[in-house]
Amino acid sequence: MDFKEQLRHFDAFLLEKTHAYFPLPSLLNEAIHYSLLSGGKRIRPLLCLGFSQAFKGDQKIALRLAMAVEMIHAYSLIHDDLPAMDNDDFRRGVPTNHKVFGEAQAILAGDSLLNMAPEFLMKELRALNVDPNRVLDIVTLLLESSGHLGMVKGQSLDMDYGQKDLSLIDKTSLQNILINIHKLKTGAIIAWSCVAGLYSQTDDSQIQKNLCMVKSLGQRIGLLFQVIDDILDVTSTLEKLGKTPGKDQESAKLTYTNLYGIDGATQMAKSLIQEIYQDLEDLKILDEGKIILEIIKSLEDKLPH
Repeated sequence: MDFKEQLRHFDAFLLEKTHAYFPLPSLLNEAIHYSLLSGGKRIRPLLCLGFSQAFKGDQKIALRLAMAVEMIHAYSLIHDDLPAMDNDDFRRGVPTNHKVFGEAQAILAGDSLLNMAPEFLMKELRALNVDPNRVLDIVTLLLESSGHLGMVKGQSLDMDYGQKDLSLIDKTSLQNILINIHKLKTGAIIAWSCVAGLYSQTDDSQIQKNLCMVKSLGQRIGLLFQVIDDILDVTSTLEKLGKTPGKDQESAKLTYTNLYGIDGATQMAKSLIQEIYQDLEDLKILDEGKIILEIIKSLEDKLPH
């Protein structure tokens, strides 16, 4: 499948399983449907499917892994947008979940998605007769990547440094802090998406052979995604971005554009893209990794010319 075909295929699967696991009518499930089915770039699930295709994995397994990571992502967006966190009014071009359903239902919708992701994987992968030990490995890695050792920790650090006077910290330290924040906040769950695609194949020796490099590549893709997101916060509009632009710059938040400027951040993104292409070549999946290449190209196209 090409990129567009794979996206259509995933969206159809997501719609079917969302109705099966979160049936309507229910106010809570309405709030879940609102965020889970609201579109978006689907970068994480497509990376999962793309790496599965590149390593000749089982696409039935990969689809389920892709939906699990999209549930985790949707929950994180609902919670990030809350007044206590980023306090955003728009997400993907529509009012944020708490603006439509209220803060309490939004929190509960996020909680439900967080809990359902591992439950969904265990039920669905068992039905496909996936080795229970492999299911345990996949679910453990997902929870580590999204929890207090990964995404949640990154968000906590991001919030903490948002309250600090950054002018009192030297630039080298700020660079290291920023990379660590986004290695956790953005990179951990994107790296899991790539690793999950690798795990969709049945050859354990291939998984172990490529695991470290795929995880490292996923971290690099996550860093690229964040650098470009910071650039778009400065250069894009609400209509194109789908969320309120300029907030990070106004609050002097620790971002790549505030630290390096737009030109510096753009150069960093270009260097990351070249490193990603080299990693794909070293893994010998350039020919089979067409979906991965299209994702990287779509990110590259967002850079200022």
